[in-house]
Order: sequence, then C-alpha cells, then structure tokens
Amino acid sequence: TPTEISQAFAYDEKVFGRQEVIQLGKKKLTLILVKNPVGLNQVLSMIETAKQPFGFAMLLNANYADGIDTSWIWDGNFEELVASQKAASYLVGGERYKDIGLRLTVAGVPEKALVSKPALDDVISTLKRSPQDQLYVLATYTAMLQLRKKLSDGGYIKAGF
Repeated sequence: TPTEISQAFAYDEKVFGRQEVIQLGKKKLTLILVKNPVGLNQVLSMIETAKQPFGFAMLLNANYADGIDTSWIWDGNFEELVASQKAASYLVGGERYKDIGLRLTVAGVPEKALVSKPALDDVISTLKRSPQDQLYVLATYTAMLQLRKKLSDGGYIKAGF
C-alpha cells in the first residue's frame, strides 16, 4: 500500500560505520567506512554537497581486515574535496596517519590546516574542539572499530554493533 511504502522509505536505520551519526558533545559526527577508491570517491562527492563548512577526518589502518595495501588512497579524489573549500579543517589519524597526511598534502591541503593525531583519544578530543558543528570521519574497517570502542568507552555510543 502507499502508506507502507511511505513508512518503509521513512525508516532509515543506520548500520554502524555506514553514515552513522554520533552526537559528540555539541558536534554531529558522521562516521563513514571507506575501503577502496570507488567507495572513497563516492563518499567524497557526497560530503562535498554539504551546505556548511565541516571538519574532515580520515583514519587509516593497514591491518589484514582493512587490506594491507593502502595505495588505493592515491586514487581518491581528495583534490576535488580541497578545491570545493567545504572542509574547513583536516585531521588524520590511525596507524597509517602519515600516509594519509602525505596524500592530503599532495592534494593541496595547506600545512596549517592539517592536524595529525595518531592516537584515537587525541583524535576524539581534537574533534570535540573543532570549530565546525558538522564532522565527517572516514575510516578503514579496523580504525572504525577502534574509534567506536573509544566512543563507547566515553559514553557517546552504545557498545557493540
């Protein structure tokens, strides 16, 4: 029936890490899993449509569950994100923070706009201090799980999936 169809479209349950919205103090953090260049570029294109400037973070790990080879980040169109001037700040973290930091630098992120925080506790505290109310955090699988654990420990989300 039309009512059932309407209700089905209105129901929008987020799966963890799939555009999961988390209230981080007064900030709205959207957590998005990325694992390959096609998905990454789709996510970058999506967040570039934001109406207001936002804080951008990417957490990169290279564990077996993530895929050991992180060279796919070089196929991500970060240059377009930088050119859009929608990201007001850039934060990198995770075990391979230097790799994603270099990629963003090559894409044109000004040095003064790029913050590196390898430890997730520091990532969270930096996000909480962001001047932007909207935050997009892109993370590889194990980085996402680690971040969710820290957010759960801090009482921002429930434990589990």
